[in-house]
Amino acid sequence: MTKPVLVAHVTPHVHWDRAWYLPFQQYRYRLIEFVDDLLDLLEDEDAEYPSFEFDGQTVVLEDYLEVKPENKSRIEALVKAGKLGIGPWYVLPDEFIVGGEALVRNLQFGNRISEEFGGRTDIGYVPDPFGHIAQLPAILKGVGLDTFLFTRGAGQWVGEAGCIFNWTASDGKTSVLAVKQTPDYPCLMAWGFEERGLDRKDSPNVNIETAMGRLQRLLDGLENTYNWQAPVVQFGNGSDHTHPQPTLPMLIKEANKHFEGQIELRHSTFVKFFDELKEWVSSKQDPLVEHIGELHQGWDRALLSGVFSARLYLKRMNDHIMRLLQDQIEPLAAASWSLGGRVRQKRLQLAWREVLRNHPHDDICGCSVDSTHLDMEIRFRHAQEISAMLLDDLHAELRQQFDLSHDNENAIPLILHNPTPRPWTGTLNIDGVLPDSVVWNDSIGGKIEIANPVEGFSAQAEVMTTAPLWGLHIHDDRVANVELPRLRGTLNISGLPSGMNVVHLLPGLDVKEPEHSPVNVHPDGDWMENGLIKVILRDDGRFDLIDLENGRTWMGLGVVEDDEDAGDSYDHSPGGHPIPVGDGKGPSLEERPDHIGRRVLHEDEEENNCIINADIEKSSPWSSTLHIHMEWRLPKRFNDTIQERSADNDWLAIDHYLTMRSGSHFLEIESSIDNTCNDHRLRFILPSGIESDSVHAGAAFDVIERPWHFPHESSWNQPEVPTQHFSQFVSVQDEQHGLALLCPGSNEYEARQSKYGSGLDLCLTALRSVGWLSRDGFAWRRNRAGPCFPAPGAQCQGMSWFRWGILPYEGDWSEASTDGMAVHEIAEMLAAQANLMPGMPKPQLDASFDEVEYIGDSDRRLQPWKLIGPEPKPLFASLKPCDDENGAALRLWNPTNQDWNGELLSDIWTEVEECNLLEQAIEGARDSQVSIPAGAIRTFRLY
Repeated sequence: MTKPVLVAHVTPHVHWDRAWYLPFQQYRYRLIEFVDDLLDLLEDEDAEYPSFEFDGQTVVLEDYLEVKPENKSRIEALVKAGKLGIGPWYVLPDEFIVGGEALVRNLQFGNRISEEFGGRTDIGYVPDPFGHIAQLPAILKGVGLDTFLFTRGAGQWVGEAGCIFNWTASDGKTSVLAVKQTPDYPCLMAWGFEERGLDRKDSPNVNIETAMGRLQRLLDGLENTYNWQAPVVQFGNGSDHTHPQPTLPMLIKEANKHFEGQIELRHSTFVKFFDELKEWVSSKQDPLVEHIGELHQGWDRALLSGVFSARLYLKRMNDHIMRLLQDQIEPLAAASWSLGGRVRQKRLQLAWREVLRNHPHDDICGCSVDSTHLDMEIRFRHAQEISAMLLDDLHAELRQQFDLSHDNENAIPLILHNPTPRPWTGTLNIDGVLPDSVVWNDSIGGKIEIANPVEGFSAQAEVMTTAPLWGLHIHDDRVANVELPRLRGTLNISGLPSGMNVVHLLPGLDVKEPEHSPVNVHPDGDWMENGLIKVILRDDGRFDLIDLENGRTWMGLGVVEDDEDAGDSYDHSPGGHPIPVGDGKGPSLEERPDHIGRRVLHEDEEENNCIINADIEKSSPWSSTLHIHMEWRLPKRFNDTIQERSADNDWLAIDHYLTMRSGSHFLEIESSIDNTCNDHRLRFILPSGIESDSVHAGAAFDVIERPWHFPHESSWNQPEVPTQHFSQFVSVQDEQHGLALLCPGSNEYEARQSKYGSGLDLCLTALRSVGWLSRDGFAWRRNRAGPCFPAPGAQCQGMSWFRWGILPYEGDWSEASTDGMAVHEIAEMLAAQANLMPGMPKPQLDASFDEVEYIGDSDRRLQPWKLIGPEPKPLFASLKPCDDENGAALRLWNPTNQDWNGELLSDIWTEVEECNLLEQAIEGARDSQVSIPAGAIRTFRLY
């Protein structure tokens, strides 16, 4: 039987990194010329060049049109004619680091901009990011996309499956048709330039013979490596920043002559390829292979997962501004607008745009030149400045919605906002001006009252009044620079109800006892306990944690471990196996090597290498904090020549602030690191004592169960490494107990057989220092990942700071057994940004305050939304004003394996309608009785 002719859809495209080994403005300089030439080529009828795909992202259109706005109509005409494919994304992100909500906003931006030009390319095109999250099928389907085209992330199974499979989300139902590009997105880049790869690709001087040889190798790979069975295949003609080839039509004709009867090449688009592929899939008798879970392996392409810990300061800046937008600004904007406030959607989008422009994978991954990442800090600062103005306006508007009155004329009204669907416990800082009154000036503190008492809520103020201080107060059209006393301190909060709640601060000493057992601290600072857990400090910087309810003791927590880092910004690596500069790629290693220069703080026997002190930072029945200060002499650098850590040392300082709260089962930790050394990785380690084959890790709209051991497949392009990504928490458990490491935002962990006890160690990467964008190769990656440029900023010198915590628990991570909440709920509460809104107006020029007109009709509490139903409840993702200015969009997700059914109610809105991720209504889904299936993401429009 004659084998049918293979149809190859040759798709000209570009992958345009906005910034990478050049900063944004230098790449944009080249972008202008690129787009100018592309428009001329696509408009030239004699060129026989029917179409081009613009990388799946729309931000490049904004970048170009800021310089050449006169060409917008040309781009629009080409998009509408089907000659230029744009979208569906705004930028091509790293999916793991930015998280699920950012991916949704990214696609919303991409869809909105694409519609302005005539419509998006309806293909889930994600070529270059370093792996793909398990919930991406649900996100793509949620914005109306049913296909997925990718290069990196699949294991060897994808070749056995013929590179075409159904990829199913964590709900076990939502699928997209997935295609692994063979071998990658630039497989026909610079076609005909095989001998002169640096020539401009718009040159007519192509080599037909080498071009045909290139195509033959691709065909051989389809058969021998990728087991390609479909009668159609997609080849990409283009790569990173490469110009379109005017010679492509000619090369296609030559190839069709050369390979007649074997393959037919067509100048085509992603959409046309998938249209034909779907026809074949529907006619197949055998079903496609189904894959559920992440795509995060390096079988045929390097995965580069060390980006999870490169320039961690950028990840933490991103986490902070995103939580500020999601937890504070957007929920308040939705509530204020629906209660009669201003429409602020465009200003919200302005803040999000600054954040999203930092989400291209080479930016947020931290694997670019220093100037690229300095630009990122400016964009984050711009987003912060926009957010500050939004918050100021929203606080002023919402203040008018409440009855803030109190019988005591000296009462200071405050509004406490809890954005989560469950009671929040923690500390809120307060720093605001007061009327210059005798009562407050003579007060030795303040006491707090909730205006509308609720069961389970308690609070205590630890505040003081300062002497009058000069301050600047921004009004709508001018500023008041006045001298007033300030009220400064903290509010200890326990069980703050969801939504907005009015409280008052009154002068006087607050000696209120906590509702639960108080926190007791040993006079010497050796230990503290709250009736639920107890922490005991050791002299060597470690500590023990006892679960007082069951007697389980977790010994020797907080190990500080430091390794050499012979890698680059893409990947960490032990030393000892370098690739000579210029070789590009070295031989595979049969086994994964371990580190040659590991140092452990509590095992350091060198005299005068360590200084460790502990003291009481704060002692209160409500919350207490112990401080551990450690100074450690470490090698200043890694010597590439001899592949050893240097003999000269410098002092690195670590400070832990361990906080325990009344009624809390988990230990909160704030850690700061003053890094003075280069080429190393610093980790904090929890020996769990638990034997298990797997761990559970928080992820984008998900909790993933992963094995802790990853075999070293030496034949792979990049064998799997032991470090993995997590968001919010990672935990290890057996049939009875578990230990969770909590850490807000994007983080890196390793689970390994314990080096300091039994069971598994949970290792948290606190800092990784390297000095190169990319290098030729090393132990954990045998070939270069990008240009070998120095990147001294990736050494992360100076101070860094982050929050984390430790939670012992019983049963399964998803069971509500601790504080009435499950592990994933507690992790989310630690990350959530509850906030405090001032109830006082701003002072006038003479330092007086206008009398507050308490005109609000919302009484003393306002819950924009609430869930009535069983525990654990779904997790909150976002509440935002709808982009079409009709209602608010609430997004929730359920990481457990149990469907959740309940009622969604609101103090503001009266109707509930389910919608997709583009906030478009789903027909027949208008009901306050809602269902969020196991593993699912759901969005509801509130009217």
